[in-house]
Order: sequence, then C-alpha cells, then structure tokens
Amino acid sequence: MNPRNYGYSLKNIPIPSQTSYLKCLTDKVGNFIRRLRWKAFWLEKRADSSNSQASEISSNYGFQTTNTPPSNIHLKAFEDELYDMIRDVKFTKRRDQFQSQLHDDVKAIRTSDKVLVFADKTSNLYEADKEDYTKLLRDNITKTYRKADPGVKKEIDKEAKILAEDLGLSGRIEQFAEKPAFVTLKDHKDDFRTNPKCRLINPAKSEMGHVSKATLSIIVASVSTSTQLNQWRNSTTVIEWFKKLDHKQHSRFIKFDICEFYPSITEELLDKAIAFACTKTNIPDAELKIIKHCRKSLLFSNSDAWVKKDGNLFDVTMGSFDGAEICELVGLYLLDRLSSLIGRENVGLYRDDGLAAIRGSSARTFDKLRKDIIEMFKIEGLSITIETNLLVTDFLDVTFDLRSEKYYPFRKADNNPMYINALSNHPKSILKELPKMVGKRLSELSCDENEFNKAKGAYETALKNSGHDPHLQYNTEKTKRRRKRNVVWFNPPFSKSVETDIGRKFLNLIRKHFSRHHHFYKYFNIHTLKLSYSCMPNMEKIIKQSNTRVMRAPVSDSTEDCNCTNPEECPLEGKCLTPSVTYTADVTTEDTNAVYHGSTEGVFKTRYNGHTSSFRLRHHENDTVLSKYIWSLKDSGQAYSIKWNIASKAQPYKCGTRRCDVCLSEKTIIARSTHPCMLNKRTEIVGKCRHQMKFKLNSVLNQ
Repeated sequence: MNPRNYGYSLKNIPIPSQTSYLKCLTDKVGNFIRRLRWKAFWLEKRADSSNSQASEISSNYGFQTTNTPPSNIHLKAFEDELYDMIRDVKFTKRRDQFQSQLHDDVKAIRTSDKVLVFADKTSNLYEADKEDYTKLLRDNITKTYRKADPGVKKEIDKEAKILAEDLGLSGRIEQFAEKPAFVTLKDHKDDFRTNPKCRLINPAKSEMGHVSKATLSIIVASVSTSTQLNQWRNSTTVIEWFKKLDHKQHSRFIKFDICEFYPSITEELLDKAIAFACTKTNIPDAELKIIKHCRKSLLFSNSDAWVKKDGNLFDVTMGSFDGAEICELVGLYLLDRLSSLIGRENVGLYRDDGLAAIRGSSARTFDKLRKDIIEMFKIEGLSITIETNLLVTDFLDVTFDLRSEKYYPFRKADNNPMYINALSNHPKSILKELPKMVGKRLSELSCDENEFNKAKGAYETALKNSGHDPHLQYNTEKTKRRRKRNVVWFNPPFSKSVETDIGRKFLNLIRKHFSRHHHFYKYFNIHTLKLSYSCMPNMEKIIKQSNTRVMRAPVSDSTEDCNCTNPEECPLEGKCLTPSVTYTADVTTEDTNAVYHGSTEGVFKTRYNGHTSSFRLRHHENDTVLSKYIWSLKDSGQAYSIKWNIASKAQPYKCGTRRCDVCLSEKTIIARSTHPCMLNKRTEIVGKCRHQMKFKLNSVLNQ
C-alpha cells in the first residue's frame, strides 16, 4: 500500500457540477415546502375547536411521514416563486488555483481503479489495489465473524416491524440497511509497515437505533443526575472537574483506557448496567425490548451477511445510532463500581477513557490500587491499559498539571492541525468565523492567557497555510443565550459557481408574500422562516463514494441494450433496456407540442409497456398525466405522435441512503423546464418517493 497525501484537509469542498447542485437545491426546496405545508395544516387543525385531538402531539423520534402534505391556498403564490427560483438559477465559471487543484484531484479519484484507505487516528491515506484491499478486509472479517444463516436479516426486520407498529412508525422506518463493512489502518502503531493492523468498521445498523438513542439519552441523564457520577461529555466538563479538585499538589493522576470498549461490551455487562439504571429510574419493558433489539447486529460484505463466530447477534457497533449512549450507560455502572475503590468525586469517564486524582504519594499504594482496578474491569469482561502516580497527564485534548495546577491544549507531536482552505467551497460565514472558532476553542482549553499564547503558534501557522489571516486572541466570554423560536429552516446548498443570490431571493420572497395581512403572518414571517446554507460533498465523502464504486460487485457481462423483435421499432433507437433513467415523451399533434417527464428505476422497456397499455385500455386512463392527455386527444379525434428520449441516467435507491437519485433527477428536470406545454405539475417536487416504500418495515412480510 502506497501513502497518498493530498496536502490539504479532506474537509475542503470542490465546486460541484451544475447537475449535482440543482438536484440538491430541488431536494432542499421540496423538503422546505413539505415542512411549511405540514405546519400550516396543523395550525389550521388546532384552530378548529371541533377537533379535540388536534393539539395532541405524538413523538415520532425524528422520523418524517411519507405522506404528501395537503396543499394550502395561502401558500400557493409563495411556493410558485420558490419553484421559479430553481428554474432561474444561473451559473458562472469561478475557478481559482486551489479549486483547479481540487477539480483535478476529484477527476483522478473518480477515474481511478484504486481504493483509498483511511488511517485510523491520523489524516493519512493509503492507495491499494482492489484485490489487496479485498483480502485485507476479508482477513479482518474472518477473524471474528462467520457467514450468517439465511433468513437472519429477515427475522430481525420482522421483530423491528412489531416494535415499530407499537409506536405507529412502521411506515416511516426502513429495514436493516445492508451497508458494506470497511477497514481503517492503524498506521500509528510502531510495527505498521511490517505487520499492518486494521480497525474493522461496521456501518450497517437498524433505524430503530434512533428510538433507542432517544430512550437511552433520557435514562443516562436521569441516572447521572441521581448518582452525581462524573460522566464527562466533552473536554469542558473534564476541566470543570479538575478545577474543583482539592489539594492538587498532594495528589497524583491515574489514567486508564478500556481496550476495544464497544465490541467488548457483552450482553451480560449490558444487563448489569440496565439493572443498575433500574434502581435509579423507571425503565418500561417496551423500552428495554427496543434497546435489546438494537443490539442485534449483522455485518455485510460482498453481498453476504456475517455474524460473530459464536453465532450471537449481540454487538455494540461503532457508528450505530445509539452506540455512544450504550457506552455511557455501561460507563455509569463502571463508575459506580470504581467509586467504591477511589471515591465518587475523584474519578470520571469519557466513553472508554478514564481519569482519577488520588491523594497520596506511596508507590506501593498506587500499585495496589492499579491491580484492584484491573481486577475490577477483568471481572466485567474488560481489559484496560493503566498509568498511575502521574503528576502531569494528557486527557482528550487537554494536558493537566497537578504541580502548577494548570491546564493547556494538547495535541500529539506528529498530528499537525489542518483546516479547510480559505478558497474552499464553503459558505462565507464558515470561512470568516473559522479563526474565531479556533481561538475560542484554544481559550477554553487554556487556564490563562499565557498558556494560550504558548499553544497558539502551531494553530496560527496551520490557519495561515490554509489561506486565512489569523490573529488568535484569548477570549473567555460565553456566548449569549438566544431566545428560542419555532423556526422553519431553509437550507439551500452553497456553491461559488452559482451567480444567483439564493439567500437574498428567499428573504425577499418572505417579505413579499408574508405581509402583515397574510393569513399565516403570525407564524410565517422573517423571524420564523430562516435561511442557513448547507454544504455540498467534501473530498472525504467523494473518496468514500469512489471506494464504493470500485468495490461494487461487477455488473453482468450482458451487453444487450434492446430486445425488440424489430429494432427499427424500438422506442429508444436500440437503448430500451437501459435501467434507472429519467425520460421525456414529446407528444406532437397538428397544432400543439406537449412534453411529459417521467422516471423509472427498472429498465425503460417495462415502463414504456406500462404507458402504451394505459393508452390502449380505457380503465387505465387516469394512470398518469400522459395517459389522460392521450385519451383527451383520442376523444377529440386528433392524430398524434410520441417521441421518447432519455433525459438522464440515475442510480437506483438503496436502503438507508434517504435520498432517491431517480426521483430527484425527474423533479429537477420538471423544476428547470421552460416548455410552454409541460404536462407535469411542478408540485410533483413535493411528492413522496415511491422507490423507498418497498424498504419500509410495513412492507416486511410476517410469514
């Protein structure tokens, strides 16, 4: 494997293509209008005093409904101009030296047949052949996994369906997504070159984890409050603990790290943690079932499902929706055990990293305590690395010094800071605030201005190398809390290549349409409808997409593009078997020319046969807008001809992606169309995706 260093942060964003930008903009506009319509719908429901249940709000755990919101006459004019905004977006060519470099790198990545492997704890990349990476991945999987029995995934989905039905969410939650596993390289190990080691990452997870996450967050907060254990959430809480320590100069640190915490959590250990939590707070059986269900895990690779070699489905995977909360719950149980050895106020835990401060200086005392701590963790099935009798130690990104009673920022010697370039395709507000955010963070990690000045040099150099003008200043002022508003956000994508000022247009539309006399002015105005730019894919995401493309199973060798008996009668001139396309039907009569835009996830020929069937059979007249139009021509006796064309190719929807490229391609074409006689309605942009429905839990068969 060869090292590959791009010399810049992979968080940098290249200027996207016009097509990808327009798809993203169409998606954001559609989502915003959906939310606006639903809010208007419920506002009018609540205003209806005859509906006693209108004000009841159920928790959907963030899962949005798949239903299309009803249109509202009071929003129509505003929506029409939002659609016009998509159509009228204009682009300009803006390419500087840095963006040209990103453009060339993106082109090389997307045309390469190599896999770019990320490092585990550094910003390094390594280039590998597909065969070598496949072997490395396979070796790491087979160490602890074996192929699962057929039907295991289906059984998990059936159980998830029952749980989701009890919550009324089976039509909103998707099935277990088959996302392939991957590895990252532990290049920080001393023997990396001779004996490369990897971390196996399993991104496959159940969407029921969102429900489990919300439940566990409440449980963890309740237990933490009642026990007053030091369950740290970030560096700031660790600093607050350090400040409150008494007799610092007479104390010593004990630092420990739980080895492979996530995969080491057994079902027995989790049961103990839950039993401990039940003594502090009430946990209903229904919530326990969801938490336990979300521990059933599968690993996917090369279209195969894998389970642990012992056949146990129980696992706490890194990257699962509720994995961090599981670790925090187990951590509270471990802290309670540790408090009997060290003292409740003297020890704390952040995920798998622990820190304690003990009064005393006897080496024998610390050695005995070290053995007791190791034994305690061993009883729970965990192994740790531990250091004792420390006067100075680094923890997370802070160094603590008991002698001077000071703390200051910490970073590894070989881990130089790297920031997004000032010419990256980020919103201007982010680029402008970056130096301030860095200065603010360093200030929080420094006990005084002197320590801040000692640490800031490396960060100022990194910012300067990225094109910023840094003048980092010590600042301990806390951000003022703002009054919460019930805001509906519009998040259009940002791109330097867009000449149209999307933000200004949007705000002007709000002022224009939601005046003081508007029906919804009290709820929709310049204070409650706000804009915040979103970002297009960065270099890291582009690399991951390229790796997925390279590792994708090879497509069938079949090169058949048409199976028509008479090739001259093929509706697409020999390309009728093309899958996942958006297409255009031009209907021409003696007097008019109309156009219809459609899409299909399967091959075009199947969709074409459906259209022609609706043209022949009267009872299928209302199948599509196109069939209605054709029958109106027939009824009026007008002769017509239809010419079919492929407008664009797309990727079929995959479970777990939450974004359908086929539907977005069709919606974008409709939104951008300027044809005077387009049969489609632009309100289709708000419509639901029919391709996602087959992956919802309610489509899982119970047999």
